[in-house]
Amino acid sequence: MSQENVAIVLEGFRRFEAFDFDGATTLWHPHSRVTGPEGWPEPGPFEGRAAVIGQFRRLAADWGQHGISNVEVVADRAGWVVVTFRWEVQGGKSGAATAANLAGAYRVHDHQIIEAHFRWTPDQALEAAGLSE
Repeated sequence: MSQENVAIVLEGFRRFEAFDFDGATTLWHPHSRVTGPEGWPEPGPFEGRAAVIGQFRRLAADWGQHGISNVEVVADRAGWVVVTFRWEVQGGKSGAATAANLAGAYRVHDHQIIEAHFRWTPDQALEAAGLSE
């Protein structure tokens, strides 16, 4: 395992969870690209660091609080880190709460995340990373 790549991805989760989008900017490559899971309201692709961070800011705009838990590294090879996680969100005004189990495939290049694909299942995330068997 590339502990450095895993650490970068986990730090991204920490900053995202803390609404630290300015800090998260340093983790994303200037030419980064992100896609969302099938059926997601805004699936992307989001291309370039500004677009990626802008999308994260939009997602967080109406939250009163949110949390990420159950993060598990599924794979770490060929520059990719694939994780599963649970994301719980509560609306700031409505108080409505929801949760989703997701998977993410992150490609790390030159100590920054250059590509990320969010999917509903670990198999889909492994496929997005080109790591499925």
